[in-house]
Amino acid sequence: MKTNVAIIGEGIIGLSIGYNIARRGERDLVVIEGKHMGYGSSTRSASHFRVHFWSDENVRFAIEARKRLLRLGEELSFNPLVETNGYMWLLYEEALLQAYRKRNAKWAELGVPGRLLSSDDLEANHPYISTAGLLGAFFGPQDGSLHHDFLMFGYRDAILKSGGEIRERVEAKRLIADGNRIRGVETSTGFVEADNVVVAAGVGCNQILETLGIRLPMASERREICVLEPMRPFIKTFVINTKLKSFYVAQTLRGESIGSIDPHPAKQSLELGNTIEFLKEFSRAAVLTIPTLRKARVLRVWSGFYEVTPDHSQILGRDPEWPDGLYVAAGFSGHGLMMAPFVGEVMADQILEDRIHPLMKPYDPTRFEEKREIKETLVM
Repeated sequence: MKTNVAIIGEGIIGLSIGYNIARRGERDLVVIEGKHMGYGSSTRSASHFRVHFWSDENVRFAIEARKRLLRLGEELSFNPLVETNGYMWLLYEEALLQAYRKRNAKWAELGVPGRLLSSDDLEANHPYISTAGLLGAFFGPQDGSLHHDFLMFGYRDAILKSGGEIRERVEAKRLIADGNRIRGVETSTGFVEADNVVVAAGVGCNQILETLGIRLPMASERREICVLEPMRPFIKTFVINTKLKSFYVAQTLRGESIGSIDPHPAKQSLELGNTIEFLKEFSRAAVLTIPTLRKARVLRVWSGFYEVTPDHSQILGRDPEWPDGLYVAAGFSGHGLMMAPFVGEVMADQILEDRIHPLMKPYDPTRFEEKREIKETLVM
């Protein structure tokens, strides 16, 4: 077959790019997926979003992504059930408390101020949180949650209704280029000729890019998530314990508690799996942070992948040295779901109009060799 745009990867990033291309009237589009929608990391996420990052570039990008996310319920046939119930960082060290206070002044300049809370504030408004040893907390009211599967279904449905094609259980084997021009993708079911190819396959990006001798500076990290049985909703926000290895927990719409901790991520691993060590550390941190959770039983545990860049920020667009028509959207370091609504838009700008949005420019693939890294340290 022949198409104008071929997207490798039917996760949240590939679908957002496909949706934004299709909504501009481009029907000559195919999304190629080796398994099924969201199989990689997208459907394994904790389903939350935030605008509070340590780097200004990520804050600005996330603000634009949030704006688009909030209106997608009206644009798509599936409602992603967005809630702005906030993020709460629990702070136990004076230096960290002052760092958040200073950073909040910058967040205020960028239009997303948060609130510094005392232990008394937490006891009054969030009595389920243990305040033992706590100096204070930072609350980001603009942050929140969504239903990741509904968002993907909405994107997918819109692509198909526009005339685009989605090919599942079709493996992208290698990229084919002719001189300095991309020709298409060799797949398990034949050659897909394409004028433009977007590699948005998460931790699988390098595997396909290496068929053209290209390798992005990314490493895989396997992370685990735990879900506890439904309880009466009482956790009002997304709670992060900065003292306990970035432990976090929140409640879903069904009342399940979902969360994770970062004790020992399996690096350079592409094997899914779970460990008793994770479950032990998660359980301990959950009870220390929210004592009521000692009564909850574990429902399930799963794992997924972060594709991590040296600066913990995404890679978008293309390197001028690559074959014309080849693009990437990768390296989100755990932030793919929350960045996706804006990623799709800026990638469509470049692919269809050869226009690079100013907020996209810092994320180009050449930044590492040019020493323009975006140092993001607020990673969970």
